[in-house]
Amino acid sequence: MNSIKVLSIDFGEKRIGLAVGDTESKIASPLKTIVNNSSKNTCNTISIIAKEWDISRIIIGMPEIYNNQEINKKIKNFGKMLEKNLNIKVTFYNEDYSSNYAQAVLATQMKAGRKKKIIKEEIDRIAATLILQSYFENEIFKRADTGITSED
Repeated sequence: MNSIKVLSIDFGEKRIGLAVGDTESKIASPLKTIVNNSSKNTCNTISIIAKEWDISRIIIGMPEIYNNQEINKKIKNFGKMLEKNLNIKVTFYNEDYSSNYAQAVLATQMKAGRKKKIIKEEIDRIAATLILQSYFENEIFKRADTGITSED
């Protein structure tokens, strides 16, 4: 199986967290947080990052608990725009509570002696990482159960 590089997006109206990984190692790593000041600028920034990292697939977190709410419409439209403009397959993946979990991870680090102050941008990057890692783990279980993944 050929390894492909995957970009994960934790979409927010003000900031977008990004993480990267590949289908061979199935390890997600935080990349950066970008400002979401306009769809066009954000799409251009992600296009540059996708080329730089040789991205072949994009995973965008979609909160299922907010089904049919405005934020999900914005996420879907953003994903469609990325897929059209970057010509990269976009997959929406359940991200319920990823930002809350990211905050809990960082709070645990603070209790363990972390000195660096927690900033919102870091929460966004870690949320994107958690989305991608969860996606990879889900694909592993699908392959174990059925012998195929959603991308086969």
